Amino acid sequence: MQAVTQLEQILRLTLALISGGILGFERSRRGIDAGFRTHIFVCMSSCAIMLTNIDACLMFGTGDPMRMPANVISGIGFLGAGCILVTGQYRIKGVTTAAGVWSAACLGLCIGAGNYIVAGFVLVMGILTLTVFRTVDDRIVTRTKYMRLYIELESVSALTDFLKQARNREIKVIDLEIMENKLNDNIAIVAAFQLKKPESVMQVMAELEKEDGVVYASRA
Repeated sequence: MQAVTQLEQILRLTLALISGGILGFERSRRGIDAGFRTHIFVCMSSCAIMLTNIDACLMFGTGDPMRMPANVISGIGFLGAGCILVTGQYRIKGVTTAAGVWSAACLGLCIGAGNYIVAGFVLVMGILTLTVFRTVDDRIVTRTKYMRLYIELESVSALTDFLKQARNREIKVIDLEIMENKLNDNIAIVAAFQLKKPESVMQVMAELEKEDGVVYASRA
């Protein structure tokens, strides 16, 4: 392990700032709070921790150069968990953003350690994951044999009729949970379905809303 000059430290911190900003830009463009500035803070601060740990080990001639970075990896989980939300329709959102924040921390540690090749690869793959791979993910999710939906029905009897209709259409209900509905008096459920063949989720939701007793349907 060699000492890092002040000029090199400034260069690494600048690279961390730029890299975190690039990752966070895509999130901000989609209107997500944990976006541009958040990713910059996480990536640059992680880089600073890595540099500080290296300096401390060289200064005192002892210590574990991975001790402080290890705490960053575990500690960033608290920030990431704050990005994950459960909507009123019991749909989980923010998981990708949480993973992006954690990735920004890892990216900063790589830059701080001077591992530019790994850092560059992580940055490129991160951008591809948030942009190009998003299209692939949407195609996988929007047309599938398996889907999880949030559905509101008028009454318990409407729920019974709905399950009968699903059975008649050879739609297998894998899992069903009745949820508390704080918005109105409708019966709210989250159900996992298995279809005979891959179908469009939007088309299935539109067909469900035409059923008697079904008030609302959306992805869960």
